[in-house]
Amino acid sequence: MAWPGDFGYADLLDQKQVPKYDLRFEVLGTLDEVSSVLGVVRPLTTREETKTLIVQIQRDLCWMMSELAATTDGARPCIYITPERSDWLADVMEELRAKVSLDPHFIVPGDSASGGFLQLARAVTRRAERLVTLLNHQGGLHNGQIIAYLNRLSAVLYVLGRYEDQMAGVQKATLARPPRE
Repeated sequence: MAWPGDFGYADLLDQKQVPKYDLRFEVLGTLDEVSSVLGVVRPLTTREETKTLIVQIQRDLCWMMSELAATTDGARPCIYITPERSDWLADVMEELRAKVSLDPHFIVPGDSASGGFLQLARAVTRRAERLVTLLNHQGGLHNGQIIAYLNRLSAVLYVLGRYEDQMAGVQKATLARPPRE
């Protein structure tokens, strides 16, 4: 007996079947990847404020995925990612910047485990942002606020990663330097 998806198609929330290689599924999978990487960070950090922040971001990502999994074929779209959610990230960034000393140079991630995984989450978020932007340019995005949220999220994750490094006792980040000749 065949299982759903055995033939390369999957359902969106409205039960509309689309190929698994559809851009919408690429976006959903990438957002799920961001949430999963953040799930790795939670047990690595000892700071409750970081854990609480990560859970809230993961919840936002779940709502974002449900919003993206809903099609807009004539129906009023469900909007969960509002300007208020992006503004919240801007507030988080302001709070973090007050706590973190940022080096103006490119860094090599990995000075702490939690900081390294946050930089991985940042990089995957950037990929998600590029894919969502493509979806938008192809006419498949009904909430442009998702792009703003992901843009801000990647910046927050960068600074949060640096914060985690510094809280782990890293005094100076490992800088990306040109190769020696």
